Amino acid sequence: MTELTPNTIATLFANCQAKEERLRTLVQLSKQLPLITPEQKIEANTVKGCESQVWLAVKYDAETEAYFFTGASDAKLIRGVLTILLVHVNGLTGEQIHALDLAGALQQLNLSSYLTSSRSNGISAIIERIKALTAS
Repeated sequence: MTELTPNTIATLFANCQAKEERLRTLVQLSKQLPLITPEQKIEANTVKGCESQVWLAVKYDAETEAYFFTGASDAKLIRGVLTILLVHVNGLTGEQIHALDLAGALQQLNLSSYLTSSRSNGISAIIERIKALTAS
């Protein structure tokens, strides 16, 4: 796969003709998640409110004021969604991240058929956690 950007992800999903292709693309994206280290899989990095286990760790670059996230999940689909979210936010400032409509970005990819209501709630919890970690 090429370098991931919000535009390349949108193009990947736009080229999917069938539900199975979307699922396959999401699973492929899950393999490109910037992974958290085993030492970072601690309670403080756990995202509460997710059906599956999800961890988010963040590094802040004071010089550029940019945030860089890594993550992990025990569920492939959530790892794929997490990859998409992190592609959207990594390297941005807190102000830029808070201005993003991350839920809207996911809706545009038409992933709702793979997401049960509890998974959707978990994704909302991930988005809330990203925003909380980047609050001034």
